[in-house]
Amino acid sequence: MVYEAAPLPVNEAARNARVHRSGVMDVHQEERYGLYVELAKMISDCPVAYTGLLDEDRQFFLAKDFGGLIDADEVPRNLTLCQYALGSTDPTIVQDLRNHPKLKHNPLVTDPPNWVFWGAYPLVTDDGLVLGTLCTVDYQPRTMSPEQIQGMEKLAGNMTLLITLQMQERDAITERMAKLAGYFRKSLPATSPAAIEAFLNVCGGIPADTEALKDLEANGLVDLTGSVPDLTASGRELQAEHGLNAATYRRTISASSSLNVEDLFAMMD
Repeated sequence: MVYEAAPLPVNEAARNARVHRSGVMDVHQEERYGLYVELAKMISDCPVAYTGLLDEDRQFFLAKDFGGLIDADEVPRNLTLCQYALGSTDPTIVQDLRNHPKLKHNPLVTDPPNWVFWGAYPLVTDDGLVLGTLCTVDYQPRTMSPEQIQGMEKLAGNMTLLITLQMQERDAITERMAKLAGYFRKSLPATSPAAIEAFLNVCGGIPADTEALKDLEANGLVDLTGSVPDLTASGRELQAEHGLNAATYRRTISASSSLNVEDLFAMMD
């Protein structure tokens, strides 16, 4: 029998919007989220655990331990078990998937690796949107004690908090970047993207392009007389005005593979 897709949650549009706003889809952060998978295995005593967010098309795994039997960063949403956990803020716990009227037709159940037990703990925002799940799996029927379920719910809640804090910090950084772009557009319109990137690098204590630094020096923002580039008084004032202290900027670039200065310029238009 063909595996049926789950009904869409009533808040699907808002849910999808928040998933995309979270900024974690397609961002590989196994080191950050792998701890949740390991703790989930310990709490549940299950051999398999994984966690990920679901948008309209797919489930992207933030971290996973499938025991070496599955090697994928994402799967189509219509093939997932977790699509059935998006419609409720309560855990979905199935002691034996082989007996579930709908889930028993999932290929993960009917074919290798032949999952049997499945527990899904939703990642729920403060306003009730389910972004994804933290799941545990076993190859035999299993029951969870109230203490185990409570522990898993707390773990999922903590993970959701981390995702939310990342999103809020990125939103704040984006706002700072937009204001900085506005400053350069109004006050120094001839500044190149490379020079803006160099300014941000100096703010973060990161090596910057030499020619771009000379442009900043000409505009009185950077002092190149020392052994390393340093901000002038005007540069520090600009840095403070836009909240670009070194720690903040390092967190910004560590959350992405690179700074897209062309996007920064797009904010200026």
